[in-house]
Amino acid sequence: METSILVELAIVNAKQPLKALADVSLHWEGTELRIRRCAVFEKSGQPPWATLPRLSIQKNGMREFVPIIDLSKDLKKRVLEAVLAEYRSRNDLR
Repeated sequence: METSILVELAIVNAKQPLKALADVSLHWEGTELRIRRCAVFEKSGQPPWATLPRLSIQKNGMREFVPIIDLSKDLKKRVLEAVLAEYRSRNDLR
């Protein structure tokens, strides 16, 4: 059975290049999984990009981001594409 994806997106006023945060619901075979706080970034003159939630840590004196959730490559791509589609549709309305 195919996994359906629902995105709830909020445009945020935060430190650049963060533009929005999204909560994503995945539905399959009567099961639901919510992924909270996917981030959408955009720099001037560049297309937006999205990430799954991640944790910022210090490792060997350097800041590093580690994933909080792992999805299959295909599902991750579908989730991030859905988040970006919702972000673009919101920006088209402004």
